[in-house]
Amino acid sequence: MFETYSSAPASAGRHRSGLAALCAAGLLALALPAPVSAQQTHVAVAGYGTSKTFELELNKSVIVDLPADVAEVIVSQPQVAGTMMRTTRRAIVQGTGAGDTNIFFLDAAGRTISVLDIKVTKEPSQVGSALEAALARILPGSAISVESVTLGDATNRVVISGTVLSGDDVLRAGQIAVQFAGDEKNVANLVTVSGSQQVMLKVTVAEVSREAVKQFGINLSASLGTGGLTTGIVSTPPLGGASSVVPSAGVSANLNVGNLALEATLRALERNGGMRMLAEPNLTAISGQSAEFLAGGEFPIPTGVDDDGRISYTFKEFGVKLAFTPTVRSNGNVMLAVDTSVSEMSAEASLALADVTIPGIKERMAKTTVELQPGMTLAIAGLMEDRVRQQINQLPGLGNIPILGALFRSRDFVHSQTELLILVTPYLVEPSPYIPTPVDNMAVASDAEAIFLGHLERTYGVGTDDGMRGSFRGSVGFVLD
Repeated sequence: MFETYSSAPASAGRHRSGLAALCAAGLLALALPAPVSAQQTHVAVAGYGTSKTFELELNKSVIVDLPADVAEVIVSQPQVAGTMMRTTRRAIVQGTGAGDTNIFFLDAAGRTISVLDIKVTKEPSQVGSALEAALARILPGSAISVESVTLGDATNRVVISGTVLSGDDVLRAGQIAVQFAGDEKNVANLVTVSGSQQVMLKVTVAEVSREAVKQFGINLSASLGTGGLTTGIVSTPPLGGASSVVPSAGVSANLNVGNLALEATLRALERNGGMRMLAEPNLTAISGQSAEFLAGGEFPIPTGVDDDGRISYTFKEFGVKLAFTPTVRSNGNVMLAVDTSVSEMSAEASLALADVTIPGIKERMAKTTVELQPGMTLAIAGLMEDRVRQQINQLPGLGNIPILGALFRSRDFVHSQTELLILVTPYLVEPSPYIPTPVDNMAVASDAEAIFLGHLERTYGVGTDDGMRGSFRGSVGFVLD
């Protein structure tokens, strides 16, 4: 679509004569396009037939001075830019819509005086400028640029890109942009993190457990028969109620005198146990991502029975478990969300169902969120447990008799102590080359080494390839016992 403007200057003859003189002198030239700043408000066309290329903001105007009288103006896209002639040599060009257009200025003979190639751009968004300034102020050390477009319904669409110092700053930049755009769907967050963002967590889990079990009980039974009547006494108190340990060893004695039968069994147990557990898992995760570690196992737990009598199971984890989520802050510190637990199977809370025994679980767990400098250690201590359990079973009345009452009762005593210590240390790490291990150069021993020397693995650096020639000169290499 073209729009044409015409004018009839009074001095057209004089200027055509001047143009002829310029042509005769060989001074007519076409200039190469020259970009003009978008902030410029005045453009002077130096030579006849000159082309100009510049940008013009929407709803802004620029004054154009021409070297000859204009008789006709042609605008290729009048919805993008409009032209108004103030005089025969001065035009005002106004941006009316975003896009590209060109404007031809012709003289009375139809020759081109000048051509303007214009790109009309929208005014920079105030929302984008304000957001970019806010991000630079709130996130020091960041380099974020903002592209903003306002749609017809006044909806702001924002694209943020650039670099920040940490993954935490990426999230904060997105949250700030949402406040300006009004909705998370209107924000495209292309911000990346500069620098190391991998965190290695070194964890030490140390546990010491001591347990002492003492049991003492007498099973006493007696019977007396008189004619057709037989009477007796039975005292068989259970053992293992507190400790779930039933001793199988004991001393028994039987006495038969006429119609009197007496049987006594003495059962006693004393047990001391100790356990030390040390686990040192190392985990590496990207900032903002989770990592998990489990050193232990799983055991089945019945969950139901179908119509055919088949039992379905689910599995329960036990052992040393670690889960953490690191976030590198802009100040270089590491924020850690740590969830660690130590569990073990226990017979104390076991459940017997028909022919199935479901073991119990003893678990100690710590969950916290802290901020540490790389290399600093967080100690989770004070997880001590001291338990005393005691159970006495007796016959009513008879068990309360001093001294003789011991024949009619049993005692089960348990004293357990547990102490747990957890140390957590974060480090910022970079990918490293392959680290050799002792099994890299492992070579299976030859038949001669295996038969005569009892080696499972060849000894490095001794003899030739067969491993048997030469002499031994001390311990060389790695030997698997």
